[in-house]
Amino acid sequence: MAEYVRTLVLDARPAPVARVGALARWLRLWFPTRTIGVFSVLLLALLAGVGWKLLRWGVLNAQWRGSSSEACPDASGACWAFVGARWRPWLVGGYPPEELWRVWLAFGLFAAFWIWAVRRRADASPAPVLWGLGLLPLMLGALLLGGGALAFVSPMHWGGLLLTLVATLVTFATALPLGLLLALGRRSRLPVVRLLCAGFVESMRSVPLLALLFVAATLLPMFLPAGWSVDLFTRALVTFALFNAAMAAEVFRGGLQTVGAGQLEAAATVGLGDLRALVLVVLPQALAAVVPALVNIMIAVIKETTLLSVIGLNDLLGAIENGAKTPEWIGAANILTSGQVFLALVYLGACWGLSRYSRRLEVRR
Repeated sequence: MAEYVRTLVLDARPAPVARVGALARWLRLWFPTRTIGVFSVLLLALLAGVGWKLLRWGVLNAQWRGSSSEACPDASGACWAFVGARWRPWLVGGYPPEELWRVWLAFGLFAAFWIWAVRRRADASPAPVLWGLGLLPLMLGALLLGGGALAFVSPMHWGGLLLTLVATLVTFATALPLGLLLALGRRSRLPVVRLLCAGFVESMRSVPLLALLFVAATLLPMFLPAGWSVDLFTRALVTFALFNAAMAAEVFRGGLQTVGAGQLEAAATVGLGDLRALVLVVLPQALAAVVPALVNIMIAVIKETTLLSVIGLNDLLGAIENGAKTPEWIGAANILTSGQVFLALVYLGACWGLSRYSRRLEVRR
């Protein structure tokens, strides 16, 4: 029987792939069964109707140029002239004109960091990005606040997209490390530490963020010692950080629970102490498991910044609403609506970009 046995080893060949045209794949996706096909037709008809109305309102009947509400006499089309005329206050708020180069430099640094983070190799370590998220707010804060050779500019003069960007980055850089420490504290062997961390997390999660912001804006100054003064923006940032740290703590705690006790025992058998086992064994697996949930928190932070306008800060939403109240733009309701649609597109782009980056991190792992 030896003459019937092949002695030559064949090279590996890829598995056969069924070639299906684009039209066939589209039909299989939208019309796999008769019932789903009916719903697909209804959904496509609804999307076509809504899309046509948005196209008429946002493009065909839109007003693109003008310096006052007279350029937008009716609500049949969007008033993009309002967006074009108010772009500078929406970007920088009341930042001094002679110091605007610092704002443009800050935007450039953030854009360069984001492009660098997105274009890194798929197998690169995320540690430099995490360090960048921690150091970038410090650099931007020193640049925008000034002091020494640079003129000091109070945060109360910031506004628009600048204020929103700084609030988001500072919350990222403070809430996530605090949340990780709280999650580790809830797993501590010391009962007092566990009780304090659990009490803080549960109390912060049980109160709406808006209520905490009102407390920080109105009640907190009454409890400060005489002569102490903390500006409203700093109080709001601290509130954002503490609230989102409590949210992140539960996410991190869930990730830590995915690492079995057997791995800690194995780390102890090879001579790793508690700290080294935590850094080298537990945290890498826990952080990889909670990437989607952490991105959800980051996206929520971006949208939560709109609450700053409620307590009197001139964030991007507040800048748009204040712009619609100026004498030049008081008029038809579509002026404010156009600004709000523009705001929605800005937040959609930011959240979508962050979501796509998180998907890349998940695929990498």
